[in-house]
Order: sequence, then C-alpha cells, then structure tokens
Amino acid sequence: MIRKKALKVALYLSIIATILLLSVVWAMPRSPSPAKVVGIFWQPTLGTKPSGNWDLLGVNTFVPQFGVADGKAWLKTTKIPQWEPLPNWSTIQKQAWSKNLILGLSGQYDEQQARAHVADHGKISLQFIQEQSLTRKPIAYYFPVEADPSWLGVNVLGKTLEKLPKPLWVSIYSVKAEPYAYDSWLASWLPSQTQVFFQDGVGTGVRSPTQARKILENLQQKFGKDRIVIVLEAFRPESGGGFRAAYPWEIIQQLNTYQNQKVFIFDGPHYLNRPTVYVIALWQKLRTQ
Repeated sequence: MIRKKALKVALYLSIIATILLLSVVWAMPRSPSPAKVVGIFWQPTLGTKPSGNWDLLGVNTFVPQFGVADGKAWLKTTKIPQWEPLPNWSTIQKQAWSKNLILGLSGQYDEQQARAHVADHGKISLQFIQEQSLTRKPIAYYFPVEADPSWLGVNVLGKTLEKLPKPLWVSIYSVKAEPYAYDSWLASWLPSQTQVFFQDGVGTGVRSPTQARKILENLQQKFGKDRIVIVLEAFRPESGGGFRAAYPWEIIQQLNTYQNQKVFIFDGPHYLNRPTVYVIALWQKLRTQ
C-alpha cells in the first residue's frame, strides 16, 4: 500500500514537472545558439560515486576536482598514499561522459590550508602525474587551488602554475556580485598558457545568471573565449545552512542565460541526478526543434 502511494506521488510529481517544463519552454524566447554543456565536475568524496547519464546533456569531458586531496590520491599511485576504496577508473573511463579527462591535481578540502601550501601542492602534483597510471591519457590538467581577489598571495599560485605541464586549468570566483576590475586582477598573476574556469556564483547565491554572463563576457573580451569557460553551479543554498541540488528549472534558467557558451557543471555526482538530467535533456531537445 505504501509503495503504491509512493508511486502515485512520483507519477504526479513527474506530470507536474513536465507541465512546468513545457510552460518554461513556451515562455522563454528562442535561443539561436543554446549553451553547449561539455563537461562535468566531481569533487571526490567517499560517499559519492561518479555514475550518471550526463552524456544526454552533451557532456563528454570528466573533471575529477582532486587527483590528490589532503595528501592522499584518488587514483592508484606507487608512493603517494591512497584513499580507500578507490573509484573504479576502468569503468569511469568507458563512460560516454568521460570520453575526455581533465585530471585534477593536488589540493586540500580546506581552501585556506590549500592556499597556505600552494607551492607544495605544485610539487606533489608533478609527482602525482608521474605516478598515476590511467589507461587513457588526460587531455589536460586542473590545479584545484581556487583563487579570488581576497587572496593577497595569489602571485604564488601564478608561479606554481608556470611549473606544471600544459594544457592546464585553474578556477576563479568572487564573493562580490560584480567584482571591480576583475579582469585586471586576473591578468596580474595568470600565466599566459593557463586556461580558466569561472565559477558562476549562482549556486552560492552571490549573483544571478545574468550578472555571471556579464562577468564572463568581460573576461572573454580580455583573454579570449576559448581561454575562459563558465562553470555552472548546480546547487543552491539551504536556509538552515549547506546546499541542496538545484531544481531542473533553476539549471535551465542558467543554461538559457549562457547561450552560445561552453559550460561545465559542478558537480554531477552530488547534485545532478538522473531524473534531473532527463528533464533538462528534454528541454534541450524542445529548444532545438
């Protein structure tokens, strides 16, 4: 009896979600060139596994945020200690959404600690690159020590990035809705051959998708469109603290605003489940017809 009720509730919710989706699609102006979702992030934790249907959105690039976190590797290594159990990388690399891999390097879950030891993480990253034994070579690397204008020692990050192999990505954010001279700040320390993930700040409640788009375009005007890519935060603040997964229509609003842009999503295993992907994929299909 309880199961029947649960199934009825699920069915009603699905119907309501579909009706809402169709209403959203009908109300939105047509986008001649919708956002192109190409990548999915995963912040490795013991409680999550990288499994999903994100390829339905167009994802073909997987970005594990950390290859090494807090001194332990998330991949099999020879000398660096490892987390247990390790993800099944053989299975991961066979997935359509993981056709390409941007491999996260060394960092820490505590941002302040990561920044305090950024040079050390650069050295560990070089060691990790030599020790890891993935069957398919990464197309690029991602150095997971994030930067924002409040970090007075950010030049050390720039010097560390210079010593790492390329192609290489780093990520930036800002706690201000419209940070002043953001492009000049980035230019003051970013090495010439490093690409940037710009976190949209929508998931943390810092800014709207429209404000994020404005910042993105300003950065791209200075550094080039291929060098600055937006990261869509697929979560929202909880009233009591912490974060919840964004609702499909919230993610759709972001994607609709980021038309004609490549988009990476943070993060799939924690916030983007299969039902949500189905709804967004349906919206994508309807938008292109």
